[in-house]
Amino acid sequence: MASSRHFFKSQSADQTRAEIKADIKNSRTAQRDLQAAGQPRLAETMRQVADEALDELADLDNGRWSPRHA
Repeated sequence: MASSRHFFKSQSADQTRAEIKADIKNSRTAQRDLQAAGQPRLAETMRQVADEALDELADLDNGRWSPRHA
């Protein structure tokens, strides 16, 4: 999922948290849809994307998160 949070230093923690949570939700939805459509490899990719977002959320909650490109 493309996210603006990695390009802006001035985004608040609440905005970043909401964006990460939206990415998690969208990734999990896509994962389920792909599994139902018989696309296990693509579903696995979306699972990995969701897991990365969960890791980001944990980093944010622990004060370790920072934007990648800003």
